[in-house]
Amino acid sequence: MKNSRYLAAGFTTLAIAGLALGATGIASAGTLPTTGNTIAMTVANDSNQTIYLQGSDNPYGSWIAGPPQSVAPHSSRIITATNNDPRGLGVDATYSLPDGTGTAVFMANDYSNSTDIDGTRTTGPNAGRFSISSWIDTTYPDMNVTYHLSTS
Repeated sequence: MKNSRYLAAGFTTLAIAGLALGATGIASAGTLPTTGNTIAMTVANDSNQTIYLQGSDNPYGSWIAGPPQSVAPHSSRIITATNNDPRGLGVDATYSLPDGTGTAVFMANDYSNSTDIDGTRTTGPNAGRFSISSWIDTTYPDMNVTYHLSTS
């Protein structure tokens, strides 16, 4: 009788530890750090063709969820970055235009004295056929910005 009580107590302890560990994983999944600066960029591809990553830059921080290799037509992906520099953070991700003739550059600058998307643009011989609309939802220290790439 005594052994079964110890066995039950052991199983209960393991079950509680497993629940606590599982809850910790759920709480931290998909969340941004609470210290430092963060940028969350939602890149929406409103065109009929996949866009492909050509390059990205995050020289003063690290990627939480780096730019994906591609963004499918009529879908969006979230890119996140962070650093601990109190002055701020700037990042960019460059994708091919849907027709392959140029690039779409998505920039985010989140600094203590300015939050902007300056430098966001399309390039190449057919750049005028595409447009990027964007808006900033929140600013320094935790910038959230959304971009929509579409055919003009």
